Amino acid sequence: MRYVESDGDGFVVRTAVGTGLFDFGHRDGAAEQALLQHPLGVTALPDGSVAISDTYNNALRRFDPETGEVTTLATDLREPSDAVLVGEDVVVVESARHRLTRLRLPEEAVRVESAAHRTRRPATEVAAGPFRLDVVFTAPAGQKSDERYGPSTRLLVSSTPPELLLGGEGKGTDLGRDLVLNPEVTEGVLHVSAMAASCDDDPDNEFPACHMHQQDWGVPVLLAAGGTGRLALVLAGMDEPAE
Repeated sequence: MRYVESDGDGFVVRTAVGTGLFDFGHRDGAAEQALLQHPLGVTALPDGSVAISDTYNNALRRFDPETGEVTTLATDLREPSDAVLVGEDVVVVESARHRLTRLRLPEEAVRVESAAHRTRRPATEVAAGPFRLDVVFTAPAGQKSDERYGPSTRLLVSSTPPELLLGGEGKGTDLGRDLVLNPEVTEGVLHVSAMAASCDDDPDNEFPACHMHQQDWGVPVLLAAGGTGRLALVLAGMDEPAE
């Protein structure tokens, strides 16, 4: 994929994302190795990165020219063809669903600051072995979970390197997951993607407005004696762990 950006003096710079070959697929990572499938619209984000409507991967991707990395902002979209920034959200055109879907951007994508002041998430010290992951979601005031067509939540967990996880990877509908961390892998990244659907809670409204809440996290971890045995990631609401 190529896009054009201005350098402020009327010149343009063409930047490539992907291998440049017909290697279709869905792969994050360094821009020259990332894989997309028929990307269409691109949208500039406040932090200087770019949101990409990755149509046939049914995903919204993000390219950060400062780091040269491609990540995934959202999945489970249906052939997104374009997107527009609205405040701290992005509204995506889901062509195959004939609808607009509003998604909350991760904090780092909406923070306006110079590259010199960018920071990465610090590594979390975690304990090897059984490990609890909780994605916190409480429907906003005036809304309720949308379970008309089945579970309203989804969770996808993976890791880099893959050997970091001895158990708990993959897809599911519960936002809580028991993982097992490999004691022989000293550090890595947990990749967590969570989604929750909610609708306006008004029994008198035959056609309530519905909302999709989705976020992807990349959490660097260091395995250490005395490290935490639980990680809470807030999608919406407040973390209130059981005592």
